[in-house]
Amino acid sequence: TAACRSTEPTTYGACEIADPAPGAWYATVQRAFGDGEYQLTATAFGVGSEHSGQFELPAGLSEPLDAEKVLDAVKGVRAYKDDKVLYLTSRKLKERELPSGTAPTNGFSRFGKDKAIITSHGYKDLEVGYKPVSRHALHQLGHLWELHHCLDPRCSMYPPWTPSFAAGEPTFCTFCREKSEQKIRLAKS
Repeated sequence: TAACRSTEPTTYGACEIADPAPGAWYATVQRAFGDGEYQLTATAFGVGSEHSGQFELPAGLSEPLDAEKVLDAVKGVRAYKDDKVLYLTSRKLKERELPSGTAPTNGFSRFGKDKAIITSHGYKDLEVGYKPVSRHALHQLGHLWELHHCLDPRCSMYPPWTPSFAAGEPTFCTFCREKSEQKIRLAKS
């Protein structure tokens, strides 16, 4: 049970539940001031996740790691059919060759498949690197959900090799969020 209350005579009242329990939530709203219509808006942030295991890198992979080869070498972890698995490493990933030149690789996924990898390399303190690493994680999960790159620079599906990418928030634009939620709803598990 969580109690949250606003007793100020303002247009808006808000509360934040810092560590919500999983499952269904029910909210009771009582008007403190005024009359007329009111709206209750609840927003949940985050991607449901659980630790599914870890693995040692196979022998013979040198740094910087080739992300594709790492995903090929990874033995599966326990997961349901539609689950998406995101691996996190602190090791440097090899730059990718693109038609326009080489691009730093902070993550890699196989479009529409089930696994991806991201790196926290370059961030000695994950507290400092939380937002950019989270944004790269959301970007790679987006590719697993078959999202393409987005033209909105505020969206995590914006091309990650752009200079402004790491400064953005780990969030989807409305279009990408709705498309990813649709994929999640259609999943079998």
